[in-house]
Amino acid sequence: MDVFELVDNGIPADEARPIVIAWTWVYLDIREELTQRIKTATALGGDPSRLKELRRELGQLDRCAHRACTQSPPGFSAHAALRLVQEALLYLPLELQGDTHRLAALLADRARLDQARAERARAALQTERDDHRD
Repeated sequence: MDVFELVDNGIPADEARPIVIAWTWVYLDIREELTQRIKTATALGGDPSRLKELRRELGQLDRCAHRACTQSPPGFSAHAALRLVQEALLYLPLELQGDTHRLAALLADRARLDQARAERARAALQTERDDHRD
């Protein structure tokens, strides 16, 4: 994940930069922790399938190849990233949680802005439709 990819997807550079910095700061540690938990679950006879899936999806986000990022119209999905980061928090030790919570806060702010913009666009479209009916 880099600033240019987020800017290409409509996120202003001044908002994209902190997201990318926070992501870069924690992603490799999250991945390493999930890998260790997968190994532990496997060694103990547990089912690490959700951990593997979460690690894979976070990797796809890192490469901007996640399904939510490649759908039409393509773009970074702060909501999808937030959902995955929140789930990853369930498996992280305390020393990784602070920085990961900061990333989640940035993603939540961006998701809220995206949602508000989408709601305004829907309202404008509905108003336009209502005006044409009259």
